[in-house]
Amino acid sequence: MNEHEQSKSFVDKSATIANETLAKGKAASEQSAQVVQQSYAVMVENIRAFNVKMIDVARANTDAAFDLALQITTAKTPSDIVEIWPEHARKQFEMLSEQTKELTAFGQKMAGESAAPIARSVNQVFKTVS
Repeated sequence: MNEHEQSKSFVDKSATIANETLAKGKAASEQSAQVVQQSYAVMVENIRAFNVKMIDVARANTDAAFDLALQITTAKTPSDIVEIWPEHARKQFEMLSEQTKELTAFGQKMAGESAAPIARSVNQVFKTVS
């Protein structure tokens, strides 16, 4: 094999390797775009669900406030009102504690669901490229 043929062979091999690398990169980019799109769809759904949850929380708190107002206005004696306040405060504290736990758990779930597709994609891209 002469020097010209060796050079041509080297150039052909280099071009083949470059084309393969380019193809792998293109496939990884397309896959990443799909994952971002899926992750976005999950995020939008989670935001919608979170908004619904927040409306439920607001409704429960508003209902509790109206219940308190009704109890106070229908109380027969001042001592009845004095009994209503601590009971309402206790119930409100329990409800707010539960709502905080639920919202925290929901937020953690949302973060995990939104990040999972991206983490899987990054792992798969590294496997594909290497």
